[in-house]
Amino acid sequence: MSIAKTTAEYEDWLRSQTIVAEEEIKAKHMKIACGEFPFLRATFYRWAQLFPKHCEELCKAPRILGVGDLHVENFGTWRDAEGRLGWGVNDFDEACLLPYTNDLVRLATSAYFARLESASPLSIDYEDACGAIQTGYLKGLEKPHPFVLAEDHGWLREIVLRELVDAPGKGAGKDDVFDKFYKKYSTLNAVKGDIPADARAALDACMPQPAPAYEVKHREAGLGSLGRRRFTAVVNDWQGGIIVREAKPLVPSAWLWANQERDESYAEDLKAKRTYFRDAVTRAVRSADPLLMVSDAWVARRLGPDAFKVEILDLDLKPHKKEELTKRLLEAMGKEIANVHSPSSAAAGGVLAHLNAISNNGRSVKWLLDGAATMVKETQEDFRDWKHEGHQCPKG
Repeated sequence: MSIAKTTAEYEDWLRSQTIVAEEEIKAKHMKIACGEFPFLRATFYRWAQLFPKHCEELCKAPRILGVGDLHVENFGTWRDAEGRLGWGVNDFDEACLLPYTNDLVRLATSAYFARLESASPLSIDYEDACGAIQTGYLKGLEKPHPFVLAEDHGWLREIVLRELVDAPGKGAGKDDVFDKFYKKYSTLNAVKGDIPADARAALDACMPQPAPAYEVKHREAGLGSLGRRRFTAVVNDWQGGIIVREAKPLVPSAWLWANQERDESYAEDLKAKRTYFRDAVTRAVRSADPLLMVSDAWVARRLGPDAFKVEILDLDLKPHKKEELTKRLLEAMGKEIANVHSPSSAAAGGVLAHLNAISNNGRSVKWLLDGAATMVKETQEDFRDWKHEGHQCPKG
């Protein structure tokens, strides 16, 4: 099946699960024509078809509760109940029971494209990149531990604090990250039409109590979830400053949709409209964000200037140490994947034992290199076909 037909069928299914913003769907079609990396990020439904087909042996690995739509820009910061900065996976929209190898191969595949397309490309040999991911994952399985940027992880804390303190401004007279956040969210356009009652209830629950009066505005964000409605609640002045909350709908993982015919359990979950967002977040080894909430079929969260993605381009702060920092970041990502997987890894049949078997006790990354190479090739072919369908990047 072609990428165009798969996309049309997936979007028809999505319309059966939730109301979509049709103009954003059109915008998404154009944006993913801008490069292989954004294409990968936005087409997990296609990945979910291709990974079991082209990586059949890896797909026989033990199942865990995984992220699904994982990539190098799916990691960011939040504030925990103590006000400390936490770091880790920040999007569980596609969470599902799937082979643990999926998350590792998808992360490695995204690292390949990030090396080529990022504004600040990964400065690291690709085999070393895969090795860092696997090393981190093995360490994380053996000793899961939350990423709290207080006493530990000074190198990562420095990247985050620099982003908060002086990186965004880059010069006198420039807006810093807090100014930019206020200007962005205080000037959004109001949502047209009615707000679903359950979406408003989710926003209310995520607000300080009693919930202050707020305006509901429209924000276009992300790639994978672009087209699903978002409702952004803004209070321009609450006890001296702006506060922002956002709600978006939850639908079953595209993995279930793509694999319902080959696995009865996936078909049953899909029929029941089961989502795994809440399970994945609450079971992961982390110091949780208390303002990330699931309410009925909506997920609501706090948006703030100190809650942002830690991206590859942030590593450009120390060019002479970029290779070392890249390895550290990829290893940390591997550890964080283990933080997500570890609660279900033993029950799933022994992930650590399986990984040791295919990696020669961690001494070889050939399985990861081969899996990623296969998925890179499939993604590149789909991307070329997508461009040949006439989709043009809005940047020209």
